[in-house]
Amino acid sequence: MTDPGQPPLADELVVLRRVVAADITTDPDGAPRPISSAFRQGGPDGDVSVYLASETTPEFITRYYPGTLVAQLTIVQVRSQGLDVVRDPIPGDPGHCNVVGRKTRAVTRNLAEVSVWTAGFAP
Repeated sequence: MTDPGQPPLADELVVLRRVVAADITTDPDGAPRPISSAFRQGGPDGDVSVYLASETTPEFITRYYPGTLVAQLTIVQVRSQGLDVVRDPIPGDPGHCNVVGRKTRAVTRNLAEVSVWTAGFAP
């Protein structure tokens, strides 16, 4: 559960998001990117699981999800969409956080468009 007494996370921190192969599309320039629904979990108001790159690795967060890709973005990119990233500690899952706030289709599309693939975990 999120602790509201925790200080805000720094804007420059990078968060990692697991992306399944079915959640990939191609930009007009031919580059693969996540689809907008890759940044929605539990509906528009549901929390979206992400991980602080400074506290875990792509290998660790995909250990139970073979073939899963990893997209990344900075917390300031998330905040620019009116959302926030808050810690949500899970035993045995270092760096787990949630993206909180209303995730409209436009917001999730913008997150997908600014995200980049993590080296070694790209399509």
